[in-house]
Amino acid sequence: MKQAIAGLSLSSQQESTALIVWPSVSATKIGQFLGRLYTNKTGVSFFSVGNLFVLLSIPVAIPLYLWNVLPVVGTRYRITNRHVNVERGVQGVMERQIALDAFDQIEVRQQPGQAWFRSADLVFFQGEEEVFWLPGVPYPEGFRTACQKASMTYRGFKEIHARQASDV
Repeated sequence: MKQAIAGLSLSSQQESTALIVWPSVSATKIGQFLGRLYTNKTGVSFFSVGNLFVLLSIPVAIPLYLWNVLPVVGTRYRITNRHVNVERGVQGVMERQIALDAFDQIEVRQQPGQAWFRSADLVFFQGEEEVFWLPGVPYPEGFRTACQKASMTYRGFKEIHARQASDV
């Protein structure tokens, strides 16, 4: 790979990864239910009902977590210099994607039960229309910001290429 700056490449040459995150357990309804149980603060100090539910749900929570990261079925969200992708499995088989210029706004929607996991759903809009959705994104504000910056950069490069093509 010939790059002037390590990790940076022109979007016209190849697609390169900027960020990868794995969805939280809260991407599922069972995870959201567990998150609602865990937030129960009734009790004294560390000895709360929510913490008791954490201990009691270990046999359910561990397989639920492992399901998200298993090599064959595990899902991940990847931001590249051209798209936001949803990929599955070790090989990163593409399930769905959205181009970085196919949305103009990203909304963070935290479902009940996701706060405990510090996650939320990201909804991508083109105008008023919902065009893409990522459930259970951990630390959603950071991922949202990364998507917006990648989109601005992609649109800028696309505009420069269009201007250069019209000047020729």
